[in-house]
Amino acid sequence: MLTFDKIRDLERKERESKQLQKLPAALIDEMKEYVERRGKIKEKSTLDILEMKNVNDSIKRIFEIREKKIMDLVLFSARTGNPPENLLPSEEKFFHSLLDNVKSFRNSLKTELSAPKEMPEKEKKIIYKVRKSVPDFVGPDMKIYKLSENDIVDLPEDIRELLLKEGVLERVIE
Repeated sequence: MLTFDKIRDLERKERESKQLQKLPAALIDEMKEYVERRGKIKEKSTLDILEMKNVNDSIKRIFEIREKKIMDLVLFSARTGNPPENLLPSEEKFFHSLLDNVKSFRNSLKTELSAPKEMPEKEKKIIYKVRKSVPDFVGPDMKIYKLSENDIVDLPEDIRELLLKEGVLERVIE
């Protein structure tokens, strides 16, 4: 039968070891039963309430520590192919799900890196040439623009579109 001391002992062993500790296959059911049994006590003393808080905290820490170890095992297994030991059945599902994701990511990255890069055609750049000189003017951006015939210019879109309509500019493709 599971007790508070046994739960604390499991937590201590898990925390102090680098490997996943072997846990009884029915541990989760035993923990659930223990928590339910302690929760059914009708008249709870302050000590009972404190014990329940500590038990819940210990259980949470046990599985957080194991979760971190499983994450490390996933990376180790993805690199080496070595299977992990001492996983609970629910942890095995978690492990294999993560391992599949890591392998899939690595394969897609490998494929992406090995695929030949297509060199894009040199992008054709559109430049604008002044067809006829215009008097200096102030644009909406409060800058003064001086446009002389045959100048190559780069103008804000609103000014460029207006001057194209008026025939002051022409598009030239490089």
